[in-house]
Amino acid sequence: MDAGSRPSPASSRRDWLRGETFFARPCPALMLGASLLVLFAALAAFVPMHPLELERRWLEWMHEIRTPVLDHVALIFDWLGHGLGRGLVLAAVAMPLLVRWRWAAALAFGVAELLTPLVGDSVKAVVDRPRPPDGLVHPGGAAFPSGHASFAAVTTVAVVLLFSTPSSRRRVWWLLACLVTVGMAWSRTYLHVHWLLDVVGGSLLGAGIALVAFAAAQILVPRQRTGPARQRRGSGTGEPPEELDQEEMQ
Repeated sequence: MDAGSRPSPASSRRDWLRGETFFARPCPALMLGASLLVLFAALAAFVPMHPLELERRWLEWMHEIRTPVLDHVALIFDWLGHGLGRGLVLAAVAMPLLVRWRWAAALAFGVAELLTPLVGDSVKAVVDRPRPPDGLVHPGGAAFPSGHASFAAVTTVAVVLLFSTPSSRRRVWWLLACLVTVGMAWSRTYLHVHWLLDVVGGSLLGAGIALVAFAAAQILVPRQRTGPARQRRGSGTGEPPEELDQEEMQ
């Protein structure tokens, strides 16, 4: 390779810092994520040590509806939320980002997935809420917030933002993300390892951190407007690179 064809250090830095469009408007998404985290903090500050009557009744209902099929479904959710299952889920999301050199997306995903358990475990140690008795599985640590619920929320929100574009079609993916998160939250109460407020708090934490991380990534690492690749693509169609970039963002 001759010196003229070798990429410059400045070009390499621009490629590394190339941003992505996760939201049509990142600032409202950032505010929504921050609001969810404020709600989580308020819940953590006032969550009672002893379960509410609603939580007791919910747990009793979970006991009444127990069947072998629901046991297996809940245990599948449990497996996906820790250990090997959790690692496989994270790898399945991260690998396509690394293969396609989506560094900003991978960074936002990594920050969200690291911060969520870090904050969750710290709050567990401070709140130290007891778990329900007679759990069908035996996780360690305190009850609030649910680590499985926070993992499901942060990961499903991240998947929607990473692999879909801001459009009306994204509503279907948001619905699926909600169903998965609710399914994980249900499984934790079904297995008698969390009270209802524990899974609500975990879901708020995971979703809030994901929204803040990806909105911040989009704001701090803006998309490039020009570049050799866009110029070549624009010159072949007669469209200027700026217009082509706007189409990609829709």
